[in-house]
Amino acid sequence: MGYDSWDEGATPVSNPGHIKQKNCSNCGVAFHCGTRNDGTQCWCDDMPKLFPVVERDCLCPACFGDAIALQPIRPKQPLVGGEDYYTEGKVIVFTAHYHLRRGHCCGSGCRHCPYR
Repeated sequence: MGYDSWDEGATPVSNPGHIKQKNCSNCGVAFHCGTRNDGTQCWCDDMPKLFPVVERDCLCPACFGDAIALQPIRPKQPLVGGEDYYTEGKVIVFTAHYHLRRGHCCGSGCRHCPYR
């Protein structure tokens, strides 16, 4: 996978049974991208998330690693009540806006997760 066009997003987890042969948008080498029907994840699903660049599609493992190393670290921004979260009693509920800003699914089954 390696790329998605969401404004605030990052690389998503790949969908089961969608393996494709792709060519790296950086160096042109062929590689396989996607999750196998047996549930084996794509090689990029366990990698740190890569923030999108409009001119770039999927990258091969070598170029993906290089791009992660060159990616600027985004400073953490403080949470904004009503925009990033709201409370229900003693429970904090994160909004879809927060999840998109975060850039990937945490796997906790969050109510407003846009990555499900």
